[in-house]
Amino acid sequence: MGGVAEHPGELRAAVAERAERGVDIIKVMASGGATTAGTDVLACQYSLEQLRIVVGEAHARGLAVTAHAHGLPAVIQAVDAGADGIEHCGCLTERGIEVPDELVERLAADRIIVCPTLGRNPGATPPPAMLAIQQRTGLTWQDRQAMVGQLHAAGVIIASGVDAGISSGKPHGILAHAIADLVAGGISAADALASATSAAAGACGLADRKGRLRAGYDADLAVIDGDPLADIRALTAVQAVYLNGQAVTGPSA
Repeated sequence: MGGVAEHPGELRAAVAERAERGVDIIKVMASGGATTAGTDVLACQYSLEQLRIVVGEAHARGLAVTAHAHGLPAVIQAVDAGADGIEHCGCLTERGIEVPDELVERLAADRIIVCPTLGRNPGATPPPAMLAIQQRTGLTWQDRQAMVGQLHAAGVIIASGVDAGISSGKPHGILAHAIADLVAGGISAADALASATSAAAGACGLADRKGRLRAGYDADLAVIDGDPLADIRALTAVQAVYLNGQAVTGPSA
């Protein structure tokens, strides 16, 4: 949902339409997008009351809401509106990343799931829009890694995702790099792995059957060469993938 519908009735209708199509989660663009022409990543796309309407309508239908939010005002607004998750959660300002202690405490206390969308293709040049944001705010990749490590240390739930497919620097298949970025930000390898397994399953409402090696759960497995607890880079050495116990890649696929 982008910032185009303003009337409460339009917002409710937009949520209802998606619910009727069978979605599991409502995503709303609380801030502008880095690669979305005509928007500002630091600015809010909705008023707080509008976001509350979206969240309330979704929750009334049993659906969770995750908010795309790059700028600090949009992150705060998403928390105030009662969003269940925040995509990016960049906390960006004109002065770079700023994460007020009160915001961190609320993210943790409200059990809001943060998907920082780290991970990038090594050596790729950021698209012009992202370079412009970096120049405008002074943002660095290391800043983002450190910020996510700060959130995790404070008890914020982190789920891994990569925003795959939006540019050459963010192709599909780079989840391992996103997990490694968490480790670079000070998160333990075990917790970083959980961000892409049990925590991610919980974020998607699938914690009762995915995300763990457990009797009765779906046998979704990635077989790698190495020990990621000792070296997180081992995640890039995938030997086989199984979905519901059936090999989809590797020698037996």
